[in-house]
Amino acid sequence: MKKHNSRNKIASCVLYLAGSVTAQSVLAGGLVEELIDKTTFFGQVRLDAAYNTSGSENPYNQSDVPFQDVEVSRQAFLPPDLGGGRWGDVPIPALPFVLDTRDTVRRSDRLPENNYDFTQTILRFNGEMNTKFTRNLSLNIKVRALFDPEVNAGFDAMDVQNDQGGIAGGGGDRYADTGRTNFYQAKGRNGKNINPFEIAGRDYMLDFPTFILNYKTGKYDFRFGNQQIAWGQAVFFRTLDVANGLDFRRHLILDRAIEEYEDERTPKLAFRATMQATSNITADAFVGKFQPDVLPNPNSQYNVIPSQFYRPLDNYYSGDFDKKLDFGIRIKADYGNFGWQAMAVSRYNSLGVFRWAESGINKGLTPFGGTVGAVVETAYAAKPKCSGSQNPYDNFCRLYDSVGEALSHTPFTVGPGGVYSDKEWFSTASSVRLDGLDALNTAIGDFEALRDVFASPAANATEAAALLNTFFIGAGGSIRGQVQRDYYREQVFGLGGSYVNETEDIDSFWNQVIINLEVQYTPERVYTSPDLGKNGLTSDEYIFTAVAEKWHRWSETFPSAYLVAQYMHRSESDLVGLHLSGYGGNVGNTDYKRSDGISGADYLVFAGFQPWPNKKFVAEWAFLYDIRGGILAQPLIKWNPGSGLSVDLFYNYIKSNIRGDSADTLTRSLDHIQEVGLRIAYQL
Repeated sequence: MKKHNSRNKIASCVLYLAGSVTAQSVLAGGLVEELIDKTTFFGQVRLDAAYNTSGSENPYNQSDVPFQDVEVSRQAFLPPDLGGGRWGDVPIPALPFVLDTRDTVRRSDRLPENNYDFTQTILRFNGEMNTKFTRNLSLNIKVRALFDPEVNAGFDAMDVQNDQGGIAGGGGDRYADTGRTNFYQAKGRNGKNINPFEIAGRDYMLDFPTFILNYKTGKYDFRFGNQQIAWGQAVFFRTLDVANGLDFRRHLILDRAIEEYEDERTPKLAFRATMQATSNITADAFVGKFQPDVLPNPNSQYNVIPSQFYRPLDNYYSGDFDKKLDFGIRIKADYGNFGWQAMAVSRYNSLGVFRWAESGINKGLTPFGGTVGAVVETAYAAKPKCSGSQNPYDNFCRLYDSVGEALSHTPFTVGPGGVYSDKEWFSTASSVRLDGLDALNTAIGDFEALRDVFASPAANATEAAALLNTFFIGAGGSIRGQVQRDYYREQVFGLGGSYVNETEDIDSFWNQVIINLEVQYTPERVYTSPDLGKNGLTSDEYIFTAVAEKWHRWSETFPSAYLVAQYMHRSESDLVGLHLSGYGGNVGNTDYKRSDGISGADYLVFAGFQPWPNKKFVAEWAFLYDIRGGILAQPLIKWNPGSGLSVDLFYNYIKSNIRGDSADTLTRSLDHIQEVGLRIAYQL
């Protein structure tokens, strides 16, 4: 075994921990030496970096949300409950130096600037240990350790602690105890790590993507431990690959696409059994602990959750989803040039369903909301307390002792860094495939406490704007929102077929082209509703994927190139699982447009790589095209100078409006990303 001195303390520590359990339990020195001889170690240190070339910031973070640097006029109106007719009918008259009911807000004047020139800077160690105890029994451990040196520190809630009383809850901002951006911790509602095999802080994480005890005997193969189960085979697409969720924290889906989610699959504690039933047929089954998708935290570089909202309250533990099991079976067969497979999986959808949630934060309008806030507080206190079957909507009465207590039972709380205007509200909602008008009315309908503080449903965008701006002025600036995530079981069925084409001319381009067709059907799948309703949105979905791939040698000089072309159709959701009914809303700094949705999503992919004759260079590419007009292009050049060193230089280019309406494309959500990426790896 090759010995070396590693300067990476994390790597040394992990290798020590991985080997200590076995070493300490063995009494005979000879057996220790024998096990060491049967153990192999692999290690890699790596730098992952990316530099933003778009000139735009992430629109989900505080630095560049919709209407960030735009002046927006706001006017407070008399609520209908207080004799105002409909929302927007009766403006509250302004009294100079006494009652300020109209103002102009410019979001950037109220918040510190936080730019992300470097969208990624990660120092990383990957390690693997394989120990073969006997001819049948082996242990495989993979470890992943990351450290972010914080070239961009991100938003700090402490910078706004004197504005509107600061961002309440969880040590400043519910992102980290310090109030600074939390890059890696993923916690449930009760504060426990969602991934039990992970140790993480705000700028580091260490986990075990693989920790498997493997036993093989005859035609059987048993694997128990933390593992990934990859049944599908497609770049960007996951049709039959449904056993594991995805971890989007490190680089979303913008790593080397050709790696097919190898670094993104969320490992799960599972038992997996494979049986070679006949010479042609293989049966594969698993049962494992449910593990959800892990989303980037607010204000991190690749965040996709609007930072005007608190991090979603994840009900993974509080809903007992950590005790739920996923299970599935797949049968695969090959007969000469033909093959087929079938699978059935019962699982909890790993993306989950988001809906409005109570904030739990008791914080009133005074003294932050000025005179308008004081008027609302006074009017609320003047209402008699509700009794018996009375409710605040039908009876002029109040449920709670104060506005702050009432707001604690709604999804909204007073605080800086939230939503400041009606225009920001509508654009932010649309950016995450929600409908701003419907989401507002659903919150009012689902939370009686909102109706208690004079909110009432809006008939149209004009009324909604009047309602929203009244409350923003009354709050003294902005209001922050709160959502939660739940999970629903679903039954996923899949069929696949493959064919290897052979031609009489062995030099023909079409010779040895492998064609794969995969179909997934999921009845009554539950999605996040565009109105954030508590019951979600339920619909049957089918997904169809066609893949053609081959190795082709263009000349005797160059090695064979790998080429793959793919097509996917999804009937109900987009590539990340959001329902298509939320598509079609307004984009960026534009007026409200209802999200009418689209009927089906279609994507094309062309990817591959071509090694140079000396294999020191490899050209690689991956293109994802949304047929409604969006594109993600990733050209890459790989350099292998030798001595265990490799360098990848690539570019991620995303555009949502090559043609058509950008609101109808998947890439609209990532339109701000144009970056030069660099990966430098050294094999230990």
